[in-house]
Amino acid sequence: MKHVVFLLAIILIGIGVLISSLTLYPFLEFGFSSIANEYPNSKVYILSVILDNSGMPSNFEIIGMDLTAQNLLVIKVPTNLEIDGGTISSVYQAMGIKEVEKRLEKKIKVRFTDYFVMTKSAFENYTGTSNYSMEDFLKVTEEKVKKINFLDLFSLFNSFSDSFKSSINLTKYIRISRFLETDPVIASINYPSGTLNDIEEQNFSIELENCVPIYNAFSIRPVIINCTDEPSTTFYQNNWNRWSKNAYNFSIIPDQFSLISGTSVVISISHANWKLLAIKKALSTIYPTRKFEFLNVSDQKTLSLYYMIDNWASSLRYYDIEKYDFVILLGSS
Repeated sequence: MKHVVFLLAIILIGIGVLISSLTLYPFLEFGFSSIANEYPNSKVYILSVILDNSGMPSNFEIIGMDLTAQNLLVIKVPTNLEIDGGTISSVYQAMGIKEVEKRLEKKIKVRFTDYFVMTKSAFENYTGTSNYSMEDFLKVTEEKVKKINFLDLFSLFNSFSDSFKSSINLTKYIRISRFLETDPVIASINYPSGTLNDIEEQNFSIELENCVPIYNAFSIRPVIINCTDEPSTTFYQNNWNRWSKNAYNFSIIPDQFSLISGTSVVISISHANWKLLAIKKALSTIYPTRKFEFLNVSDQKTLSLYYMIDNWASSLRYYDIEKYDFVILLGSS
């Protein structure tokens, strides 16, 4: 009897494997090949529109992803940008997203692969925040996909497609989700305003093509404050030589700020990720052996410290600290 049961079990397993191979394998093979075939050149360009709750466009952004190089660029586009005979906002209201895509493609010389449109209320429901930016949207999506397994992506996609109007299908969504799981650094820049010269146009094209900003030395503005034991004149001369040699737009307060000594601290006033990357790169070049602690004014204690520094600097007639991207408290080590 045991042999008969064992034989029946073997037969049932064999039938199960046969049925699975006939039904599931073609589906999986099609599914994985479809995912692989999405974005064959590994570049994704998405036009994003956020509408206020009356249906008027309030945010336009371009998302660029290089899936191979793991670059992710978000470009904030002004609603009054002129695109072939009208502002981007008026063209959207009159003719819709596809016409905006077509006209904007002529201007930026890049073809969009996708678009999506969302209302502010849908954005808030999905992200839990009212910071209406695609940088926040992508960060939340990254957190969501990291917490689930592959099969749960299907239900997450259903939530995505129910909430937003988009050209992104399931296989595209899976490929983008897999990309976000690799922890790409999200860089955010503004669409260049005014009439651009040839070099500026070329730089923007390079940024868009590679999905990463060009870290222009003059695009970050640090102020360096003396938290060492060095005399003011020595501190000023040493650091002036270091920074000017590397062509940065900077200022130095050589007077000694005694509240912090020893360690070196960078207070970030700018909220742009790419500027933080740029200052870290600059500091590693200018002070290769020095360690820095990075703080942001979004933290209440750091904000209080920043106000203290601002008041101290103003008392010495160093005004307008807020115009800088970073306050560098340069210690002895």
